[in-house]
Amino acid sequence: MRFKEDYGGITLNEIELKPNATTEIKVVHKGHQKLSSFLTEVFLPQGYPSSVSEDYLTYQFWDTLQELCSSLNGTLASHAIFKGMGVGNSQASALGATYTWLMKDGTGMLSNILFAWSKGTLLDIDAKRWRLFADVLNDVAMFLDLLSPLAPPYLFTAAMCCTSVFRSLVGVAGGCTRATIKQHQAQCNNTADVSAKDGSQEKLSGLLGLLLSMTLINFISLSPIVTWITFTFLTVLHLYFNYRACSCLVMKSLNPSRYCVLLKHWFEDGTVLNPEQANSEEPFILGFRGEQIMVGASLKDLKLSFDSTTDMEINQSFYIIYHHKGKMNICLRSGCNHADQIESYYFAYKAAQSSHSPVILPTTEKMAEYKEFISCLTNRGWDLSFAPLGATQLRYSASS
Repeated sequence: MRFKEDYGGITLNEIELKPNATTEIKVVHKGHQKLSSFLTEVFLPQGYPSSVSEDYLTYQFWDTLQELCSSLNGTLASHAIFKGMGVGNSQASALGATYTWLMKDGTGMLSNILFAWSKGTLLDIDAKRWRLFADVLNDVAMFLDLLSPLAPPYLFTAAMCCTSVFRSLVGVAGGCTRATIKQHQAQCNNTADVSAKDGSQEKLSGLLGLLLSMTLINFISLSPIVTWITFTFLTVLHLYFNYRACSCLVMKSLNPSRYCVLLKHWFEDGTVLNPEQANSEEPFILGFRGEQIMVGASLKDLKLSFDSTTDMEINQSFYIIYHHKGKMNICLRSGCNHADQIESYYFAYKAAQSSHSPVILPTTEKMAEYKEFISCLTNRGWDLSFAPLGATQLRYSASS
């Protein structure tokens, strides 16, 4: 009898049990004894590569590079902040510096709460866009940090508060979208392991940035022009690496932008794109500007004269779709699931393309076409177990 031992899809050993009770072991792959295997175990999730998504390594490569650039730019920003707060200036007071720091922290905490309240539900829907938004805003904050020493003393505190606001938005948007991306990468219910190893990679990048910063500090002290040239160069690299990291992600769930890309091709030429194709067409830089569809809308603007047929159709459906003020509204019934939301979005998009009937309810003929579309999605590798379509928690219940 023969046995084969695999680790992360790589065969390590082949073991053969012979009739005379002897065991013969053949080492197929000795890589686990080498330094490369040790580094894999330290910095990559257990079971890599089979335990993570196919885009994992590419994304982590670009993400690590952008972390390095951000770390180096952070050194430039910190140098400017300390200079603006009077480090090395005999006339600067510790009390004034403490007051500025407290104002900065307080402003950041308040903006953190407000941003999480206003945009928290959107971060799951457009993880790529908000991830890029966070890093762009982080660069803007560092740019203001570099300008802060040039500001007069009475404006320095205001500048610090402004950068603190930006960084608090970066913390919320960056942290939440990072969690969404880690859930996408974790293929074996190993989100915690993927997140932990991402933290290890980030710390390694930070250590490298720390070593380079020691040289960078001496270099930028030569001239302010050198500081600005270095900052500009690192910022361009940082933004480029972030764009590459976001663009290589292949999300298999249906958010509004990816779903509308799929529906556009389906209704135009009858084709269904695979996740790679749809993600490449996803407009994540400026955000989605397609059909205005509200999932989880209120019934208060619905105007309809009910008859017995309509009453029966509504009682059998888990949603009602109606057009109001240029927007398709989807009202969800209590007990609806992700499949119902995906279905309702399909018919809302189709209605927006063809007509603006007061109320849209799927017919038997339309349902046959929809079921064919869903079958194609499944065959093309899309994950329909959940759909971040931005649905609110508003639900209705119906009774005759």
